[in-house]
Amino acid sequence: MTKSLTSIILLTISFSICSAENATLFTAKGERLDGPASSTGGAIRVGPTTVPFKDIVVVRFSPELPPGHIDSGVYLRGGTMLTGTLLSLIGDDADVASSAFGTLKLKRDDIAGAYFPLPSGQLENMPAMAHYSGVLAATVGSYRAPFSPGNGCRVRFAGLDEMLAEKLMRVGSEQILLTTKSKSIETVKRQFVRMLELNPPPLPAPSPDEEKLGSEVVVRLKAGDLLRGRLIKINDTVLTLRVPGLGDKDVPRALLAALFLSGGPLDTSPAQTWLSSLKPEKSVHTPVFDSEFPARFDATVDGGDMQIHGQPFERGIGVHSKSELVFKLDGAPRRFFSMIGIDAETNGRGGVTARVLADGKEVWKSGEITAKDAVKIVSVDLGPTKTLTLEVDYGSDGDDSGDHFDWGWASVIK
Repeated sequence: MTKSLTSIILLTISFSICSAENATLFTAKGERLDGPASSTGGAIRVGPTTVPFKDIVVVRFSPELPPGHIDSGVYLRGGTMLTGTLLSLIGDDADVASSAFGTLKLKRDDIAGAYFPLPSGQLENMPAMAHYSGVLAATVGSYRAPFSPGNGCRVRFAGLDEMLAEKLMRVGSEQILLTTKSKSIETVKRQFVRMLELNPPPLPAPSPDEEKLGSEVVVRLKAGDLLRGRLIKINDTVLTLRVPGLGDKDVPRALLAALFLSGGPLDTSPAQTWLSSLKPEKSVHTPVFDSEFPARFDATVDGGDMQIHGQPFERGIGVHSKSELVFKLDGAPRRFFSMIGIDAETNGRGGVTARVLADGKEVWKSGEITAKDAVKIVSVDLGPTKTLTLEVDYGSDGDDSGDHFDWGWASVIK
């Protein structure tokens, strides 16, 4: 693939962004737009420019980092996670205390799971349970997410033991009643339960009116909530989202952190596929010494929240040099997009080089990237590619110390 056939954009950007009234939008072509945000019929307007959903990577309403931990939350079918607590589940009804929306009356069939604070004095045996990167991965469907509410029915205890269930019959303030696979009835004290996973029925197909609203998006709130639905409107004061199980919810502008496309599989997504949702055809880490650092999806290579110089990335892949990731694509013409750099968790250490290859041919190569460098945007026209390769090599020092590299927002876009 020659440069005449390949559009390559590389931008270095700093992130003193997002005043109280403004938002910052990044497009698939690497453009950055700043200004008041509003929406119109499957597109978002920032300042004087209107961008269709298919060309949007992320809209950042606030530069705030996500909370490090969320002690309790409730997963809804359809891909929403509310910070808060499942108060009760009785019959067909569920009561949820949401930090953003107050007490909610929901239906049992809309609850995919819930997790609760640890008992007093109990040490965490499953760190991903409350760490935000684990919560996010479980919500957005990352490859190798640490848990997947909505795909089974079971009780996980604080000590890591678990009990498979046929059905959760009742969740109260003190006890949980369930039937097991052997049809016996068990009573569990709620204080010892860390997580519940339910298996609700699948969502119905979207209605024509919902499809007119455009592609599904994920909205992150500053408190850590992840709301998945279809955007109805944005203005200076509120964002309105149609969320399965919640209906049309108004979210005050002051609560918003970011908005991005939910993405989808290669064969069904009309716009974008996040690479962190795909199983790589090949994933190799070659260390200088003996320590292995496999790639992590929607997290840093150490399992933390991705950020470069204070800029968070809700989606992406964290790797350690020397790294090679290979993804099989479908041959449709696509663009590769990523915001890259050394993650802040290295505390100023690290230096690497990076390459992007399409069907084995180099289409982009960096110079040396160090922890002092600002975020860089890579936007590359791949053409009709069947194999995408992402490589990260040691820097000029030939050492891998601190080489924690983020392929932030790594995606392929039709």
